[in-house]
Formats: sequence, C-alpha cells, structure tokens
Amino acid sequence: MHKRIEDYPGLIAQIEGAFKEMDSGFTVALRESDEEYAELRKYKKEIAERHPFVEPFLDGDNALSLSVDEYLGLTKYLKVNIEMEYRERLNLYYAGHRDCFAYLRRIGVI
Repeated sequence: MHKRIEDYPGLIAQIEGAFKEMDSGFTVALRESDEEYAELRKYKKEIAERHPFVEPFLDGDNALSLSVDEYLGLTKYLKVNIEMEYRERLNLYYAGHRDCFAYLRRIGVI
C-alpha cells in the first residue's frame, strides 16, 4: 500500500509553516532581483496612491459607484496585481523544481 502525503499530517503542517516563510522570502528576493517585478510593484503603489479607494474597496465588502477615471484606475491596478502574482507563482514553481533536482541529486537518482 502506497502512502499519500495526507497520511502524514505533521509533515503537512511543517511544509505549510515553511511555505509561509519561504513565500515571504521569495517576494523580497523578487523585488531585489527582478527589475520588471520591482517596476510592477512601484507602478501598483502609484496607482493605489492616485486612486486611494482601490485597496479599501478590494479589502472590504462595500459597494461603490465608480467614475470612468476610477474604473480605469481599478482595472490598471488589477492587471498589475495579476502580473505580479503570476511572477510570484512562476518563481515558486522554479524553486520547487530546483529543490526537487537538488533532492534527486542528493539521493543519487540523477
């Protein structure tokens, strides 16, 4: 019978705890090493400063009526946020592969 990761609840908790720390480290590293990501982050901040309703709107559950300018600001913010999240996920994907290859080398499979 093959064991599944779900059969090791302690391991799952340990991995989840490590992930939170690693995830934070990845975003800091992205800011420092990926110019495009840093520019996206800067642009997102500028949009939020020009349209201060955006972040509270996204964090809350209040209905708003938006002007055309506010709507355009919101869509720019969301597009930048999507691109940043994509880059973060891609970086995590690369790190997973890097860790997998390192492990396979360590155990002599490759």
